[in-house]
Amino acid sequence: MKHVSLLTLALVLSVWLLPASVRAQSQETFEAEAAARRATLTGFTRARSSMTLVAEESGRVEKVMADVGDTLGQDGLFAQLDTTFIRLDLRENRAEQERLKSDFEYYRKEMNRYKQLVKSKNAAQSTLDSNVRAHQGALQQLRGKQIEERVLMERMKRFSLIGPAGWKVVTRYIEPGEWVTKGEKVAELGNYEALLVPYALTGAEFRALKEQGENITLRLTDLNIPVQARIERVSPGFDPQSRKINVDLQISQGDFEFRGGLRTELVLELPDPGGAVLVPATALVKAYEEYFLMTPEGERVRVMLLGSGRNNLRRVSSPEVHAGDRFMVKP
Repeated sequence: MKHVSLLTLALVLSVWLLPASVRAQSQETFEAEAAARRATLTGFTRARSSMTLVAEESGRVEKVMADVGDTLGQDGLFAQLDTTFIRLDLRENRAEQERLKSDFEYYRKEMNRYKQLVKSKNAAQSTLDSNVRAHQGALQQLRGKQIEERVLMERMKRFSLIGPAGWKVVTRYIEPGEWVTKGEKVAELGNYEALLVPYALTGAEFRALKEQGENITLRLTDLNIPVQARIERVSPGFDPQSRKINVDLQISQGDFEFRGGLRTELVLELPDPGGAVLVPATALVKAYEEYFLMTPEGERVRVMLLGSGRNNLRRVSSPEVHAGDRFMVKP
């Protein structure tokens, strides 16, 4: 009996004689961290903006300056319609203006002459009134022709089918020699100076995306390169069928050809729906094919090992373990 007491005393003394750093390490605790699951979403690039180019005048296609895939120049000219008849209308209008200017000048002189004659009582007032009326009529006709000339000049501009400078031709509907009517589609254009990638996100996915701020990274899977993107616009509504939020990400820079149809991947870290947590590998105690965590009070908590995580962490789950709970690092 005396021998057992001496042995117990020796064990107690050996523990107290351990270095202070070792005793502190044995009491070190950690806080369970909520585990995240990685969601990979796929999207495809498309033009930043697109438009349908429509003919504003009817006419025969004289020439087409751009084909599918071409970029419109600084003037934005896509095609030119024949302007023969509009130019003839302009010549007729200007000739009529010259005639009316001559009439206007004639009636002005006649009006001034009859004013003098009426003043000297050598002509009737009615004759002066007729000349004043003719003078005003010529003036109004001349103004009408001037307005008509501006209309014809504006129509002349619309015989040139012009799109935004720098945009690319996606689809071409016309060929030289064809007749196009007013309102007919002639081309589909797209702005590929920047790319949009549309995604439909759940509420949790959208919150995880916003947490990334301006540093959103997409991977172009076909080219195997990462690119930076930012949130361009977010729909205030939602898709009634999928009940997801429509979000467009914009890619403005990248060392690759900007075009539509490039597959992209967006990786989001989402909270684990099962409530799993991350713990250090050293915190797990294995006994009888089961795993346990040790609380600072010395109580064992059984957990289920789900797998490995980053930095030598382990994913575990238990109804009694929640994110923020404290356990021993090395029980």
